[in-house]
Order: sequence, then structure tokens, then C-alpha cells
Amino acid sequence: MIKTLFRKFDKNDFPGEQKKSEKEKKLLKICNKAIYSNPKNPVAYFNRGNLNFKLGNYMSALKDYNKAIRLNPKYLHAYHSRAITKEKLNYYNGAISDYNLILKIDSSDLLAHKNKNIILQKFIG
Repeated sequence: MIKTLFRKFDKNDFPGEQKKSEKEKKLLKICNKAIYSNPKNPVAYFNRGNLNFKLGNYMSALKDYNKAIRLNPKYLHAYHSRAITKEKLNYYNGAISDYNLILKIDSSDLLAHKNKNIILQKFIG
């Protein structure tokens, strides 16, 4: 019994993980189709960015959020997601910049205030 607890696992040991991976690949294809059919749709880039973030593809997610923001400079959800991605990449000054941009658009955004203050307290000083 102890041997089974310590044996090495691979993807096939967890069929749910394999299905999840296949599902995410399908979702990525759908996002790519949406972008191809309407390359000026910021929501399509935002959605693909969220999927890339979930998959751990942080640089790709950052690129998608950047594109969504270029297409719609007041897209608050994209700024929030980009800030979180920058935090994940340990780019704290960039995350603070994004939170500042959010607060310029909506000074009452409590989440931006909260996240910015957490970074300032923890990492800046």
C-alpha cells in the first residue's frame, strides 16, 4: 500500500486533468477564431488573456490584455487582469501603474485601492 502512495504519477493517472487540458485547448481555439473574425474586439483579447493566465502563460496573457486596452483604453477589467498578471511576474511597479490608471478612470474603484495598497505595504516599503 505504501508503494502506491509514493509511485510517480503521470497525466494518464488523472483523466480529469487530461480532459481539462483538452477543454482549454478548445477554448483557446474559440478565442483565436473570435479574434480572427473580429480583430478589433477587445473582449476577445481579454477572454484569451484570461485563459492564458489560467494556463500559466503569463507573457501571452499580458500581450492579450495590452491589446484589449489599446482597443478600449477604459476597459477596467483588462487593467485589473493586467495588473494581477504583472504582480504574478513580480513586476510590482507596473502593477501599481495599472492600478493608478484604473483610479484615474474610476477613483472609487475599491479593488484597485486595496490591491495597490497591499503592494505598497508588502513590496515597496
